[in-house]
Amino acid sequence: MPASHPEITASIASIRATFVSNKTKPLAWRRAQLKRLYALLSERESDLVNALQKDMKREYNQALFEITLTRNEVVEAVAHLDEWAATEYCKKSLITVTDTLEVRKEPLGVVLIIGAWNFPVSLLLGPLIPALAAGNCVILKADTHVLQQPSEVAPATEALLLELIPQYLDQSAVRVISGAVPETTFLLQQRFDHIFFTGSTAVGKIVMAAAAKTLTPVTLELGGKSPSYVHADADIAVTARRLVWVKLFNLGQVCTTADYVLVHKKVTAALVDAVKKAIVEMYTEDPKKSKDYGRIINKNHTSRLVKVITRQLALPHSKLEFGGQYDIDECYIAPTVISNVKITDPLMEDEIFGPLIGIIEVEDEDEAIRIIASRERPLTMFINTESSAIANKILGNTHSGTAMVNGYMAHHIVSDMPFGGIGFSGMGSYHGKAGFDTFTQKHGVHWRAKDFLSESINQLVYAPTANTPVVASIISWASSQKLESPVGWALRKLWPYATKAIALGVAFEVGRWAAGRRGGSVAAVFGWLGIANL
Repeated sequence: MPASHPEITASIASIRATFVSNKTKPLAWRRAQLKRLYALLSERESDLVNALQKDMKREYNQALFEITLTRNEVVEAVAHLDEWAATEYCKKSLITVTDTLEVRKEPLGVVLIIGAWNFPVSLLLGPLIPALAAGNCVILKADTHVLQQPSEVAPATEALLLELIPQYLDQSAVRVISGAVPETTFLLQQRFDHIFFTGSTAVGKIVMAAAAKTLTPVTLELGGKSPSYVHADADIAVTARRLVWVKLFNLGQVCTTADYVLVHKKVTAALVDAVKKAIVEMYTEDPKKSKDYGRIINKNHTSRLVKVITRQLALPHSKLEFGGQYDIDECYIAPTVISNVKITDPLMEDEIFGPLIGIIEVEDEDEAIRIIASRERPLTMFINTESSAIANKILGNTHSGTAMVNGYMAHHIVSDMPFGGIGFSGMGSYHGKAGFDTFTQKHGVHWRAKDFLSESINQLVYAPTANTPVVASIISWASSQKLESPVGWALRKLWPYATKAIALGVAFEVGRWAAGRRGGSVAAVFGWLGIANL
């Protein structure tokens, strides 16, 4: 049942009261909640996998991967919680030499996390992990797809999460709200201290507009058309297998998949042949009969993809290399490879979110850079080349949220690497410490000392003394920072090596002195090795 407006209002008020009570601030409470979340993902792993397979028709290993990835994020947060939450201290000047300058890590308050249907576990519980680690209270909204009924997209998974979250997590601090567009719209009218949204760019704009009315900060994890470039020197067989894997993972219903493929003209034909071979190797000549091949989430999305295929193949320059078959009633779209695609074609209009591989031939990496740079900044980018110079050239002349060289999507398993978009693909990031920082206020606190020295310094800023030219000059000098000279920069860079050299020299001389004339050189060497290994 969708939550009623009074139920939503009461839930927010309830967890707001919990936050005000400071219940969620102690690290012990945060750690306990994270461990309870780990227990949920471990003890109910098979139930979650079954729900994902029922909703998404996903391969077992892909469903299990989503659970494992989320559980690993919990492990990372528990392991580093003390480090992330520790108070930091600022550099002092002559004016603040007797003071204490702190940067405390405070929770933001009550935050709203809105998940997405394509990865209904990781995209809801993934952001919950750093939100809890940072000490926040959380409202979870499980599904935001624009439908009339709640979770017509992933109903089994949403129903299971609605059941499990209250069983495992502290209900006074974490609530999950069921519903569709009306409930999400009402939620966005409420006051939160942060909103974390995962979904499309179109809905992201709506979320941001709603948040602006109350000046609520947002993290937007959106999508877009993420490019893959295949250079002339790429290992074509390996590149093709990895491309097919990522494009057919969850049937391309992944915001970080390769949306279109730019291929150097020297290897276009070879790549197309290798891609077709890889599809057959993984899913047979008839993927519809393969037990490993999934399905599109529903008939609406299937129909949308069919229209894209039909419009693209109606263009005389398009060439169907593989697939093209579909069955709307069964939500089946065959792996479809189309070559000779132009940047103005239907395949390049919107994010595909399906098993369609559009091949665009380019002259070289410079043309690929021009195409990528001319479009909205993507969530991620993939570069296939044996040359680090080519890879760095593309990385240095384009913008994307993340990037990967000679691989696809594997950077998601790096739990301490920030993940997030840029421009139309989103703002803000999470995973690991980046997620903790997203849900944390860095609260500066200046403890001013009151001893004789501190007050003597303070006397200089009191009128009328502060207004005398000499005192004003002293205060300015003591509080000013100057640009570093080339000599200063060199000394700062060399100083760590100089101190080590001095330490080694001292060790050498101590060794000689200790050993006397007999075995002096041997003792010196051992002394040098001892310091070097400190």
